Amino acid sequence: MPTEPTARVIVRHGLSCPDRKKGLYHRKCDCRKSLLLYDGTTRKNGKLTNRIVSAKTRSWSRAEKAAQDWLDSFDPEKQELKQLRAAKELQQIRLEEAVAVYCADFIRRRGNNGTVRMMRSLLGHVDPETKQVKRSGHFFSWLGKQVPRPVFLADITPAHLTAWRSSWTFNDTTAVNRWAIVKGFFRFCETQGWIADEPTRKLGNLRIAPGSRTVPFTDEQYTRILAAVSDYDPKNAPAVTRQNWQHRLLAFLELMRWSGADLIDAVRYAPSLIDAEGVLRYRRQKTGILATIPLPEHVVALLRNLPLERDSVGPDEPFRQKGVDAPLDAGVWNHRLKKLFSLAGITRVQTDHRTREPHSKMLRDTFAVWHLRHGASLHTVAKMLGHSRTATTEKAYLPWVKELEQAHIADARESLKHLPKPKTAPKVAVIRGSK
Repeated sequence: MPTEPTARVIVRHGLSCPDRKKGLYHRKCDCRKSLLLYDGTTRKNGKLTNRIVSAKTRSWSRAEKAAQDWLDSFDPEKQELKQLRAAKELQQIRLEEAVAVYCADFIRRRGNNGTVRMMRSLLGHVDPETKQVKRSGHFFSWLGKQVPRPVFLADITPAHLTAWRSSWTFNDTTAVNRWAIVKGFFRFCETQGWIADEPTRKLGNLRIAPGSRTVPFTDEQYTRILAAVSDYDPKNAPAVTRQNWQHRLLAFLELMRWSGADLIDAVRYAPSLIDAEGVLRYRRQKTGILATIPLPEHVVALLRNLPLERDSVGPDEPFRQKGVDAPLDAGVWNHRLKKLFSLAGITRVQTDHRTREPHSKMLRDTFAVWHLRHGASLHTVAKMLGHSRTATTEKAYLPWVKELEQAHIADARESLKHLPKPKTAPKVAVIRGSK
Protein backbone atom coordinates (compact mmCIF):
# COMPACT_ATOMS: atom_id res chain seq x y z
CA MET A 1 0.00 0.00 0.00
CA PRO A 2 1.19 3.62 -0.58
CA THR A 3 2.80 5.53 2.24
CA GLU A 4 1.20 8.88 1.27
CA PRO A 5 -2.54 9.70 1.20
CA THR A 6 -4.17 9.10 -2.18
CA ALA A 7 -7.55 10.02 -3.63
CA ARG A 8 -9.17 8.86 -6.84
CA VAL A 9 -12.54 9.49 -8.39
CA ILE A 10 -14.66 6.49 -9.33
CA VAL A 11 -18.11 6.19 -10.83
CA ARG A 12 -20.87 4.08 -9.29
CA HIS A 13 -22.94 3.02 -12.32
CA GLY A 14 -26.64 2.56 -11.95
CA LEU A 15 -28.29 -0.66 -13.07
CA SER A 16 -29.71 1.04 -16.18
CA CYS A 17 -26.49 2.87 -17.13
CA PRO A 18 -25.45 1.92 -20.71
CA ASP A 19 -21.80 2.53 -19.75
CA ARG A 20 -21.64 0.01 -16.87
CA LYS A 21 -19.16 -2.19 -18.72
CA LYS A 22 -16.73 0.73 -19.24
CA GLY A 23 -15.51 0.46 -15.66
CA LEU A 24 -15.05 2.57 -12.53
CA TYR A 25 -13.02 5.28 -14.23
CA HIS A 26 -15.37 6.16 -17.09
CA ARG A 27 -15.76 9.95 -16.97
CA LYS A 28 -18.62 10.63 -19.33
CA CYS A 29 -21.65 8.98 -17.78
CA ASP A 30 -24.05 10.83 -15.50
CA CYS A 31 -23.98 8.37 -12.62
CA ARG A 32 -23.05 9.25 -9.04
CA LYS A 33 -19.36 9.80 -8.31
CA SER A 34 -17.44 8.58 -5.27
CA LEU A 35 -13.96 9.04 -3.86
CA LEU A 36 -11.57 6.13 -3.31
CA LEU A 37 -9.47 7.39 -0.41
CA TYR A 38 -6.38 6.04 1.36
CA ASP A 39 -5.00 7.68 4.47
CA GLY A 40 -3.36 4.74 6.26
CA THR A 41 -6.06 4.41 8.91
CA THR A 42 -8.65 2.09 7.34
CA ARG A 43 -8.12 -1.65 7.78
CA LYS A 44 -9.90 -4.71 6.43
CA ASN A 45 -8.99 -8.20 7.63
CA GLY A 46 -6.06 -6.65 9.43
CA LYS A 47 -4.64 -4.95 6.32
CA LEU A 48 -4.56 -1.26 5.37
CA THR A 49 -7.02 -0.53 2.60
CA ASN A 50 -8.95 2.20 0.81
CA ARG A 51 -12.30 3.54 1.86
CA ILE A 52 -15.09 4.79 -0.38
CA VAL A 53 -17.07 7.99 0.34
CA SER A 54 -19.65 9.74 -1.77
CA ALA A 55 -18.46 12.80 -3.69
CA LYS A 56 -22.08 14.14 -3.52
CA THR A 57 -22.05 15.02 -7.20
CA ARG A 58 -22.56 13.50 -10.63
CA SER A 59 -19.90 15.77 -12.16
CA TRP A 60 -16.45 14.23 -12.65
CA SER A 61 -14.69 17.62 -12.45
CA ARG A 62 -16.42 18.54 -9.18
CA ALA A 63 -15.55 15.15 -7.75
CA GLU A 64 -11.90 15.70 -8.74
CA LYS A 65 -11.96 19.03 -6.89
CA ALA A 66 -13.38 17.30 -3.81
CA ALA A 67 -10.56 14.73 -4.04
CA GLN A 68 -7.95 17.49 -4.30
CA ASP A 69 -9.44 19.35 -1.35
CA TRP A 70 -9.18 16.14 0.70
CA LEU A 71 -5.53 15.70 -0.27
CA ASP A 72 -4.79 19.35 0.54
CA SER A 73 -6.02 18.74 4.08
CA PHE A 74 -2.80 16.77 4.68
CA ASP A 75 -0.56 19.60 3.41
CA PRO A 76 0.29 22.07 6.25
CA GLU A 77 1.28 24.86 3.83
CA LYS A 78 -1.93 24.60 1.84
CA GLN A 79 -3.97 24.50 5.02
CA GLU A 80 -2.24 27.64 6.28
CA LEU A 81 -2.90 29.38 2.95
CA LYS A 82 -6.56 28.36 3.12
CA GLN A 83 -6.85 29.77 6.64
CA LEU A 84 -5.23 33.05 5.56
CA ARG A 85 -7.68 33.36 2.70
CA ALA A 86 -10.58 32.67 5.03
CA ALA A 87 -9.32 35.33 7.45
CA LYS A 88 -9.00 37.81 4.60
CA GLU A 89 -12.55 37.10 3.50
CA LEU A 90 -13.77 37.69 7.05
CA GLN A 91 -12.25 41.19 6.89
CA GLN A 92 -13.91 41.94 3.56
CA ILE A 93 -17.45 43.22 3.26
CA ARG A 94 -20.00 41.57 1.04
CA LEU A 95 -21.68 43.64 -1.65
CA GLU A 96 -25.10 43.16 -0.07
CA GLU A 97 -23.89 44.53 3.27
CA ALA A 98 -22.19 47.51 1.63
CA VAL A 99 -25.38 48.49 -0.23
CA ALA A 100 -27.49 48.06 2.93
CA VAL A 101 -25.19 50.24 5.06
CA TYR A 102 -24.89 52.93 2.38
CA CYS A 103 -28.65 53.17 1.92
CA ALA A 104 -29.30 53.23 5.69
CA ASP A 105 -26.72 56.00 6.15
CA PHE A 106 -28.26 58.01 3.30
CA ILE A 107 -31.73 57.72 4.85
CA ARG A 108 -30.33 58.84 8.20
CA ARG A 109 -28.76 61.93 6.62
CA ARG A 110 -31.30 62.89 3.97
CA GLY A 111 -34.53 61.05 4.76
CA ASN A 112 -36.36 58.27 2.92
CA ASN A 113 -37.04 60.24 -0.24
CA GLY A 114 -37.26 59.81 -4.00
CA THR A 115 -33.50 59.55 -4.30
CA VAL A 116 -33.59 56.47 -2.06
CA ARG A 117 -36.18 54.84 -4.30
CA MET A 118 -34.00 55.63 -7.32
CA MET A 119 -30.96 54.24 -5.48
CA ARG A 120 -32.74 51.00 -4.62
CA SER A 121 -33.97 50.62 -8.18
CA LEU A 122 -30.38 50.87 -9.40
CA LEU A 123 -28.28 49.18 -6.68
CA GLY A 124 -30.94 46.93 -5.17
CA HIS A 125 -33.03 46.92 -2.00
CA VAL A 126 -31.20 45.06 0.78
CA ASP A 127 -32.74 44.43 4.20
CA PRO A 128 -30.65 46.45 6.70
CA GLU A 129 -31.02 43.77 9.41
CA THR A 130 -30.59 40.48 7.54
CA LYS A 131 -28.45 41.89 4.69
CA GLN A 132 -30.57 39.80 2.31
CA VAL A 133 -31.59 41.19 -1.10
CA LYS A 134 -35.32 41.99 -1.06
CA ARG A 135 -35.39 43.30 -4.63
CA SER A 136 -32.45 42.80 -6.94
CA GLY A 137 -32.41 46.14 -8.70
CA HIS A 138 -30.27 46.72 -11.79
CA PHE A 139 -26.92 45.98 -10.11
CA PHE A 140 -27.65 42.63 -8.45
CA SER A 141 -29.57 41.45 -11.52
CA TRP A 142 -26.48 42.13 -13.62
CA LEU A 143 -24.17 40.52 -11.03
CA GLY A 144 -26.24 37.34 -11.12
CA LYS A 145 -25.30 36.85 -14.79
CA GLN A 146 -21.55 37.09 -14.19
CA VAL A 147 -19.33 34.00 -14.05
CA PRO A 148 -17.74 33.98 -11.57
CA ARG A 149 -20.06 36.28 -9.69
CA PRO A 150 -18.26 38.95 -7.59
CA VAL A 151 -19.10 38.38 -3.93
CA PHE A 152 -17.13 40.99 -2.02
CA LEU A 153 -16.93 44.73 -2.53
CA ALA A 154 -13.20 44.46 -3.25
CA ASP A 155 -13.96 42.04 -6.11
CA ILE A 156 -15.51 44.85 -8.17
CA THR A 157 -13.02 46.23 -10.70
CA PRO A 158 -13.20 49.09 -13.22
CA ALA A 159 -13.70 46.39 -15.88
CA HIS A 160 -16.83 45.18 -14.08
CA LEU A 161 -18.26 48.69 -13.89
CA THR A 162 -17.42 49.38 -17.53
CA ALA A 163 -19.29 46.24 -18.60
CA TRP A 164 -22.24 46.99 -16.33
CA ARG A 165 -22.49 50.61 -17.48
CA SER A 166 -22.35 49.48 -21.12
CA SER A 167 -25.43 47.32 -20.53
CA TRP A 168 -27.57 50.30 -19.47
CA THR A 169 -30.47 51.27 -21.70
CA PHE A 170 -31.21 54.56 -19.89
CA ASN A 171 -31.37 57.79 -21.87
CA ASP A 172 -28.31 60.00 -21.48
CA THR A 173 -29.73 62.24 -18.74
CA THR A 174 -30.89 59.29 -16.66
CA ALA A 175 -27.57 57.51 -17.21
CA VAL A 176 -25.64 60.54 -15.92
CA ASN A 177 -27.84 60.68 -12.80
CA ARG A 178 -27.50 56.93 -12.19
CA TRP A 179 -23.72 57.09 -12.63
CA ALA A 180 -23.60 59.81 -9.95
CA ILE A 181 -25.33 57.36 -7.58
CA VAL A 182 -22.76 54.66 -8.39
CA LYS A 183 -19.87 57.06 -7.76
CA GLY A 184 -21.41 58.20 -4.48
CA PHE A 185 -21.75 54.59 -3.34
CA PHE A 186 -18.12 53.66 -4.04
CA ARG A 187 -16.80 56.92 -2.53
CA PHE A 188 -18.75 56.10 0.64
CA CYS A 189 -17.21 52.60 0.69
CA GLU A 190 -13.73 54.09 0.34
CA THR A 191 -14.27 56.49 3.25
CA GLN A 192 -15.39 53.53 5.38
CA GLY A 193 -12.07 51.80 4.72
CA TRP A 194 -13.70 48.87 2.92
CA ILE A 195 -11.70 49.44 -0.26
CA ALA A 196 -8.38 51.19 -0.79
CA ASP A 197 -9.19 52.84 -4.11
CA GLU A 198 -12.74 53.17 -5.38
CA PRO A 199 -13.01 51.84 -8.97
CA THR A 200 -15.15 54.60 -10.53
CA ARG A 201 -12.24 57.04 -10.18
CA LYS A 202 -10.50 55.35 -13.11
CA LEU A 203 -13.51 55.64 -15.44
CA GLY A 204 -14.56 58.66 -17.46
CA ASN A 205 -17.79 60.51 -16.80
CA LEU A 206 -20.85 60.18 -18.99
CA ARG A 207 -21.96 63.19 -21.00
CA ILE A 208 -25.34 64.60 -21.87
CA ALA A 209 -25.95 65.37 -25.53
CA PRO A 210 -26.67 69.09 -26.12
CA GLY A 211 -30.28 70.16 -26.33
CA SER A 212 -33.18 70.88 -24.01
CA ARG A 213 -34.93 68.19 -22.00
CA THR A 214 -37.11 70.60 -20.06
CA VAL A 215 -40.74 70.29 -21.09
CA PRO A 216 -43.00 73.12 -19.93
CA PHE A 217 -46.62 73.28 -20.97
CA THR A 218 -47.41 76.19 -23.25
CA ASP A 219 -49.96 78.77 -22.08
CA GLU A 220 -52.44 77.32 -24.59
CA GLN A 221 -51.87 73.76 -23.32
CA TYR A 222 -52.30 74.78 -19.70
CA THR A 223 -55.54 76.59 -20.56
CA ARG A 224 -56.79 73.31 -22.06
CA ILE A 225 -55.76 71.42 -18.92
CA LEU A 226 -57.69 73.86 -16.73
CA ALA A 227 -60.74 73.49 -18.95
CA ALA A 228 -60.51 69.68 -18.75
CA VAL A 229 -61.09 69.79 -14.97
CA SER A 230 -64.81 70.29 -15.55
CA ASP A 231 -64.86 67.25 -17.88
CA TYR A 232 -63.27 64.92 -15.33
CA ASP A 233 -66.16 63.30 -13.45
CA PRO A 234 -65.37 59.78 -12.14
CA LYS A 235 -68.62 57.82 -12.08
CA ASN A 236 -67.41 55.12 -9.68
CA ALA A 237 -66.14 57.47 -6.94
CA PRO A 238 -68.04 57.75 -3.61
CA ALA A 239 -70.65 60.50 -3.45
CA VAL A 240 -68.65 62.66 -1.01
CA THR A 241 -65.61 62.41 -3.25
CA ARG A 242 -67.53 63.27 -6.43
CA GLN A 243 -69.20 66.22 -4.74
CA ASN A 244 -65.86 67.93 -4.09
CA TRP A 245 -63.89 66.34 -6.93
CA GLN A 246 -63.41 69.27 -9.29
CA HIS A 247 -62.63 71.81 -6.55
CA ARG A 248 -59.95 69.52 -5.08
CA LEU A 249 -58.50 68.60 -8.48
CA LEU A 250 -58.32 72.25 -9.52
CA ALA A 251 -56.69 73.24 -6.21
CA PHE A 252 -54.07 70.47 -6.52
CA LEU A 253 -53.34 71.33 -10.15
CA GLU A 254 -52.98 75.06 -9.48
CA LEU A 255 -50.85 74.38 -6.38
CA MET A 256 -48.37 72.41 -8.49
CA ARG A 257 -48.46 74.91 -11.35
CA TRP A 258 -47.90 78.03 -9.22
CA SER A 259 -45.61 76.58 -6.53
CA GLY A 260 -43.33 74.46 -8.72
CA ALA A 261 -43.55 71.72 -6.08
CA ASP A 262 -42.68 68.12 -6.85
CA LEU A 263 -45.61 65.71 -6.74
CA ILE A 264 -44.65 64.29 -3.34
CA ASP A 265 -44.33 67.79 -1.85
CA ALA A 266 -47.72 68.87 -3.20
CA VAL A 267 -49.30 65.75 -1.67
CA ARG A 268 -47.71 66.66 1.69
CA TYR A 269 -49.13 70.21 1.55
CA ALA A 270 -50.52 71.56 4.83
CA PRO A 271 -52.38 74.88 5.31
CA SER A 272 -49.89 75.84 8.03
CA LEU A 273 -47.18 76.12 5.36
CA ILE A 274 -48.80 79.31 3.97
CA ASP A 275 -48.40 82.49 6.02
CA ALA A 276 -50.75 85.48 6.26
CA GLU A 277 -49.08 87.09 3.22
CA GLY A 278 -49.78 84.07 1.01
CA VAL A 279 -46.16 82.87 1.03
CA LEU A 280 -45.65 79.10 0.89
CA ARG A 281 -42.60 77.69 2.67
CA TYR A 282 -41.73 74.00 2.72
CA ARG A 283 -38.69 71.75 2.71
CA ARG A 284 -38.36 69.57 -0.36
CA GLN A 285 -38.70 65.87 0.36
CA LYS A 286 -35.97 65.14 -2.19
CA THR A 287 -33.22 67.40 -0.81
CA GLY A 288 -34.40 68.95 2.46
CA ILE A 289 -33.79 72.45 0.98
CA LEU A 290 -36.26 75.18 1.94
CA ALA A 291 -38.40 76.48 -0.94
CA THR A 292 -40.09 79.89 -0.57
CA ILE A 293 -42.86 80.88 -3.02
CA PRO A 294 -45.34 83.78 -3.00
CA LEU A 295 -48.55 82.22 -4.33
CA PRO A 296 -51.11 84.03 -6.50
CA GLU A 297 -54.20 85.14 -4.58
CA HIS A 298 -56.54 82.86 -6.51
CA VAL A 299 -54.43 79.80 -5.56
CA VAL A 300 -54.46 80.78 -1.87
CA ALA A 301 -58.25 81.17 -2.10
CA LEU A 302 -58.59 77.68 -3.65
CA LEU A 303 -56.53 76.14 -0.85
CA ARG A 304 -58.45 77.83 1.96
CA ASN A 305 -61.17 75.63 3.48
CA LEU A 306 -60.39 72.90 0.98
CA PRO A 307 -63.18 70.27 0.90
CA LEU A 308 -62.17 66.71 1.71
CA GLU A 309 -62.73 63.29 0.18
CA ARG A 310 -64.39 60.44 2.04
CA ASP A 311 -61.07 58.92 3.18
CA SER A 312 -59.09 62.14 3.65
CA VAL A 313 -56.81 62.40 6.69
CA GLY A 314 -58.29 65.76 7.61
CA PRO A 315 -57.96 69.53 7.05
CA ASP A 316 -54.33 69.51 8.24
CA GLU A 317 -53.36 67.13 5.39
CA PRO A 318 -56.08 67.70 2.80
CA PHE A 319 -54.46 65.72 -0.05
CA ARG A 320 -53.58 62.64 2.02
CA GLN A 321 -55.65 59.49 2.61
CA LYS A 322 -56.01 57.64 5.91
CA GLY A 323 -53.66 54.71 6.42
CA VAL A 324 -51.69 55.36 3.22
CA ASP A 325 -48.05 56.39 2.93
CA ALA A 326 -47.27 59.62 1.09
CA PRO A 327 -45.64 57.85 -1.92
CA LEU A 328 -48.86 55.88 -2.48
CA ASP A 329 -50.87 59.10 -2.23
CA ALA A 330 -48.53 60.58 -4.83
CA GLY A 331 -49.31 57.65 -7.10
CA VAL A 332 -53.05 58.35 -6.78
CA TRP A 333 -52.64 62.03 -7.67
CA ASN A 334 -50.24 61.19 -10.47
CA HIS A 335 -52.90 58.94 -12.01
CA ARG A 336 -55.48 61.74 -11.74
CA LEU A 337 -53.18 64.25 -13.44
CA LYS A 338 -52.42 61.84 -16.28
CA LYS A 339 -56.13 61.40 -16.84
CA LEU A 340 -56.56 65.19 -16.83
CA PHE A 341 -53.79 65.63 -19.43
CA SER A 342 -55.48 63.02 -21.60
CA LEU A 343 -58.85 64.79 -21.35
CA ALA A 344 -57.07 67.98 -22.43
CA GLY A 345 -55.90 66.17 -25.58
CA ILE A 346 -52.23 66.24 -24.56
CA THR A 347 -50.92 62.70 -25.05
CA ARG A 348 -47.37 63.22 -26.35
CA VAL A 349 -44.84 66.04 -25.92
CA GLN A 350 -41.81 66.44 -28.18
CA THR A 351 -38.44 67.47 -26.74
CA ASP A 352 -35.13 67.98 -28.55
CA HIS A 353 -34.30 64.31 -28.02
CA ARG A 354 -37.46 62.25 -27.75
CA THR A 355 -41.22 62.16 -27.53
CA ARG A 356 -42.59 61.79 -24.01
CA GLU A 357 -45.93 61.36 -22.33
CA PRO A 358 -47.04 64.39 -20.27
CA HIS A 359 -46.30 64.01 -16.57
CA SER A 360 -46.56 65.95 -13.32
CA LYS A 361 -42.94 67.23 -13.45
CA MET A 362 -43.92 69.35 -16.47
CA LEU A 363 -45.94 71.55 -14.11
CA ARG A 364 -42.74 72.33 -12.18
CA ASP A 365 -40.99 73.13 -15.46
CA THR A 366 -43.92 75.34 -16.48
CA PHE A 367 -43.62 77.26 -13.21
CA ALA A 368 -39.86 77.85 -13.60
CA VAL A 369 -39.96 78.81 -17.28
CA TRP A 370 -42.93 81.18 -16.79
CA HIS A 371 -41.08 83.11 -14.07
CA LEU A 372 -37.86 83.26 -16.11
CA ARG A 373 -39.71 84.55 -19.15
CA HIS A 374 -41.43 87.19 -17.05
CA GLY A 375 -38.21 88.63 -15.70
CA ALA A 376 -37.56 86.78 -12.43
CA SER A 377 -33.88 86.52 -11.62
CA LEU A 378 -32.09 83.19 -11.62
CA HIS A 379 -31.55 83.50 -7.86
CA THR A 380 -35.28 84.08 -7.27
CA VAL A 381 -36.31 81.06 -9.35
CA ALA A 382 -33.71 78.88 -7.60
CA LYS A 383 -35.07 79.95 -4.21
CA MET A 384 -38.65 79.15 -5.24
CA LEU A 385 -37.68 75.75 -6.67
CA GLY A 386 -35.73 74.80 -3.56
CA HIS A 387 -32.40 74.54 -5.35
CA SER A 388 -29.33 74.95 -3.15
CA ARG A 389 -27.33 76.54 -6.00
CA THR A 390 -28.34 78.76 -8.90
CA ALA A 391 -26.06 76.61 -11.07
CA THR A 392 -28.60 73.79 -10.72
CA THR A 393 -31.39 76.05 -11.94
CA GLU A 394 -29.29 77.41 -14.80
CA LYS A 395 -28.33 73.92 -15.92
CA ALA A 396 -31.93 72.71 -15.91
CA TYR A 397 -33.39 75.76 -17.63
CA LEU A 398 -30.46 76.97 -19.73
CA PRO A 399 -32.43 77.63 -22.97
CA TRP A 400 -34.79 79.96 -21.13
CA VAL A 401 -31.97 81.64 -19.23
CA LYS A 402 -30.33 82.43 -22.57
CA GLU A 403 -33.67 83.57 -23.97
CA LEU A 404 -34.09 85.92 -21.03
CA GLU A 405 -30.55 87.24 -21.52
CA GLN A 406 -31.23 87.93 -25.19
CA ALA A 407 -34.44 89.74 -24.27
CA HIS A 408 -32.50 91.91 -21.81
CA ILE A 409 -29.89 92.70 -24.46
CA ALA A 410 -32.61 93.60 -26.95
CA ASP A 411 -34.29 95.91 -24.42
CA ALA A 412 -30.98 97.58 -23.64
CA ARG A 413 -30.30 98.19 -27.33
CA GLU A 414 -33.71 99.78 -27.70
CA SER A 415 -32.79 102.12 -24.87
CA LEU A 416 -29.48 102.96 -26.54
CA LYS A 417 -31.33 104.20 -29.63
CA HIS A 418 -32.50 107.20 -27.57
CA LEU A 419 -28.96 108.47 -27.00
CA PRO A 420 -28.58 111.98 -28.44
CA LYS A 421 -26.31 112.10 -31.47
CA PRO A 422 -23.23 114.35 -31.06
CA LYS A 423 -23.37 117.53 -33.21
CA THR A 424 -19.68 117.35 -34.08
CA ALA A 425 -17.24 114.48 -34.02
CA PRO A 426 -15.21 114.45 -30.80
CA LYS A 427 -11.60 115.51 -31.16
CA VAL A 428 -9.01 112.82 -30.47
CA ALA A 429 -5.74 113.95 -28.95
CA VAL A 430 -2.66 112.53 -30.70
CA ILE A 431 0.31 111.75 -28.51
CA ARG A 432 3.59 111.98 -30.32
CA GLY A 433 5.57 108.83 -30.59
CA SER A 434 2.47 106.65 -30.29
CA LYS A 435 1.15 104.44 -33.05
